[in-house]
Amino acid sequence: MGVQHSSWFGSSDAPLLAHIHVPDDGRSRGAVVLCPPLGKEHLDTYRGIKALAEDLADRGLTSVRFDYAGVGDSSGDQDSPDAVQAWRRSVVGAVDLARTTGSDHITVVGLRAGALLAATALPECGPVDAVVLWDPILSGRGALREQRALYRVTQGADDPSDPRVSIIGGVLAPEAAADLGALKIEAGALAGARTLLATRSAARDTPAVSALADAIGGDELALSGHDAFVTPSALYAEIPFTSVREIADWISGGAPADAHQVVTTLRRRAVVATTTDGSPVYESVESLGPNSLFALRTQAAETVGNDGRQPTVLFFGTAYEHRIGPSRLWVELARTLASHGISSVRFDRSGVGDTGAVGHGQPASLYSEVSDRDALDAAEALGVDPDDIVVTGLCSGAWYASYVALASRARAVVLVNMILWSTHRRKSLREQLRPPVPAAPGGGDAGAEPAPLSLRARIKPFAREHLPYRVWLLLGRLGVTQVPEVILEALRRAGVDVTVVLSAQDHRSFRYQRGEEGLRRVQRRGFTGRVRTGATGDHGAYQRDGREFLRTEITAAVLSRFGRTAAARESVADADVS
Repeated sequence: MGVQHSSWFGSSDAPLLAHIHVPDDGRSRGAVVLCPPLGKEHLDTYRGIKALAEDLADRGLTSVRFDYAGVGDSSGDQDSPDAVQAWRRSVVGAVDLARTTGSDHITVVGLRAGALLAATALPECGPVDAVVLWDPILSGRGALREQRALYRVTQGADDPSDPRVSIIGGVLAPEAAADLGALKIEAGALAGARTLLATRSAARDTPAVSALADAIGGDELALSGHDAFVTPSALYAEIPFTSVREIADWISGGAPADAHQVVTTLRRRAVVATTTDGSPVYESVESLGPNSLFALRTQAAETVGNDGRQPTVLFFGTAYEHRIGPSRLWVELARTLASHGISSVRFDRSGVGDTGAVGHGQPASLYSEVSDRDALDAAEALGVDPDDIVVTGLCSGAWYASYVALASRARAVVLVNMILWSTHRRKSLREQLRPPVPAAPGGGDAGAEPAPLSLRARIKPFAREHLPYRVWLLLGRLGVTQVPEVILEALRRAGVDVTVVLSAQDHRSFRYQRGEEGLRRVQRRGFTGRVRTGATGDHGAYQRDGREFLRTEITAAVLSRFGRTAAARESVADADVS
């Protein structure tokens, strides 16, 4: 498994975040640079790439995982016009970082779009001994065409006045989209390096992959069980441990026998942005609580007001995704809020992202005692008065925000696209919570029969339509169904300031669960919270315009809570709900 060190690297004006995995004895036979995919695939494969890094450490090899500029936790804007050039420079910088550990033998591994970026950046990387193209995307043009088609099918059309190009899990400037479309893996870029081409059988039989395989003449590996890894139909991606082990075997087999002492120079803090007046915005790598939850804290140079208060936002991750939020929204919000003197922390719960080793089991269940403990530990580790904390998250993250507030760890919540409104959790909870997750073409089992509806699912529409509301509410309190009044009333009683932000899709769910009826009831008892609803948007915040609505409303809620001046809000909210 080795030891993981997290550090900023690269230029001081554009730092990137890396995770360096070093063998337990501190001695290494070589270094491996792991280039991740883009968009939603970056989220889905995050732990799988970490699994490969841990496997390589066990074999005496150092690995460097990293985020490209404008991606994940690294500095920069995802919609920068020169994003593609910045991504390729990031690969070069990661190779340079690998060399600073003392390794002369360098292997570069690229997964999906990471293979495309790595292969096109290789000529600028200096001597590279081995290259692994892991389920590679060979052409930026084909990948972009596929991603845009998938976005249109699952999310519809964006506001045409905004020229940016949307993909599932991100957004590109038109110039960057054009640059990405021009990229192509050429066999000549791999000349002189030992190569492994690892492909799914369906891809291997295509003319483009066959031609590349013939041109490079290297080793090949047939991948199995890979669809559930890069295009999962479930809430979590299934890591293909067999393929990971085979790739690690190949890399290790070509590494030198002699080992050297690993050298690491760590930067735990970096300037990731600047405010409008030129002041720096810092991010620091931290470890929260007794179970060492991986976290990043964002803050401006001055975060303590004249009154001694330390306004802080705690971001909860969604489902099994790591800390960056939907399409990187938490990262971007953190840096925006810092410009208003508000610090923030985003973290990974146990078994997710960079908290804990990957192992061969599934991550900790969403709604488990371990996850409950992590939520409370993260809030406690902030070291901030609960009156100065706003907790927020989307879907499961929203539920945990309410959980922390009800445990008196925070006095304000922003609940985003919440669908679980019960404080009483049942064993069937995970069956109730299956937010729509777009699957890329080829993902999932297309021939599978749909699962039969449970008795509860068949009865629920009738109960919702015909049961007296008081009976419906009782079922919600028992956790049999989801009734918004249950949590809204609990938060009211606890004296928590509440803002609910719902996409158009989640507003429909709110109404279906008789949320508006419950809202009127709690308002009569003195509930002063706000429910803000968008005219567009999906549950997972993949849809660009819906995500911008969430950004506006979350920012406004946090600034209002801390008495900051908010920018003018867009007119996209439903005035009928307040």
